[in-house]
Amino acid sequence: MKREVDNVKKSGSMDFGMFVIIMILLCIGLVMVASASSYHALIYYGDSNHLFIRQLIFAGVGVAAMFVISNIDYKKYKKWGYLAFILAAILLLLVITPLGVTRNGAKRWLGVGEVLQFQPSEIMKPVLAIAVATYLSRNVKKLNTIKGYIVPIIMVLIVVLLMYLQKHMSGMLVLIVSGVSVIFASGIKLKVKTILAGILIIGMVGAAFVLAEDFRLQRIFSFMNPEEDIQDGNWQAAQSLYAIGSGGLLGRGLGQSRQKYLWLPEAQNDFIFSILGEEMGFLGTGIVLGLFAFFIYKGYMIAITCKDFYGSLIVSGIMSVFAVQIIINVAVVTCSMPVTGMPLPFFSYGGTSLLINLYSMGVVLNISKNCNKIKEQ
Repeated sequence: MKREVDNVKKSGSMDFGMFVIIMILLCIGLVMVASASSYHALIYYGDSNHLFIRQLIFAGVGVAAMFVISNIDYKKYKKWGYLAFILAAILLLLVITPLGVTRNGAKRWLGVGEVLQFQPSEIMKPVLAIAVATYLSRNVKKLNTIKGYIVPIIMVLIVVLLMYLQKHMSGMLVLIVSGVSVIFASGIKLKVKTILAGILIIGMVGAAFVLAEDFRLQRIFSFMNPEEDIQDGNWQAAQSLYAIGSGGLLGRGLGQSRQKYLWLPEAQNDFIFSILGEEMGFLGTGIVLGLFAFFIYKGYMIAITCKDFYGSLIVSGIMSVFAVQIIINVAVVTCSMPVTGMPLPFFSYGGTSLLINLYSMGVVLNISKNCNKIKEQ
């Protein structure tokens, strides 16, 4: 007898390969944080494992959150996409008020004390992608003209303005990618003159942002003259190259970095890839870059094969954010572009960043599981 299961939805399984690569990158990242942060933590906290333990706790909470999020149907975000964007924008706005917290000369955090601090720009990364995807998926019929993209463009411009007021150029770039990648993934058709106009506007905004602060100009001049001013403007870049170059083919060995002894600033944060190169050598960095490449490939394949327009847009936005962060971080530590603060996903020390990374992966894993639900007849 034929079994009738009309209108019964079957949920698939999440992309196991994606889950495995996430956990591998996370584990390697934790090992590198333990190594890169040990001396810094010993000097400033009296315990060489202080920062590693904190990162480990955030990783545990993040993995638990990833599992929870991976079991929440992503289509429910359509109800909350706009509200989440408004709340995230308010948090960004609060950063530039007296409530904002300054660290290392940059005012980009909210919170109380050292433990209860978070960076609202990290929260906005997946939220902007979800909000833009929500609007586009609800207004598919309007997407055949540029007018249908006015609202998403306004969303992106609001975020750009708030990041500009924070003087957070690297964060602004990532958030632009978050929103614009979703717009392009929707199939927008642009004329050549529109593309050229967009490039011109972005170039003008970028130039204005650079000229607004002397230190940004100094970074560009330092980048153009890498052999000069090593004791000042090029110190971090030079120490990064010393670390990577001294690693050779196989590296000095895990935990044997010399540059982490306060020679290389932010060794456990934005420049952790340099310590990886010093300790694990060309072979180790090549393996990690290969893992990142496979990670990005798997993510975009989920977006491409997803049969649901909304899910495909969300994954495109999230994976583009990861891709641009990886590219910029590696480019900075190898002195292929001027120094700017950009964390390496799953590796750089930082609770907010790690939690948001794992939350975002929970969303991606849920989409890989649910965006191709079928109906048996």
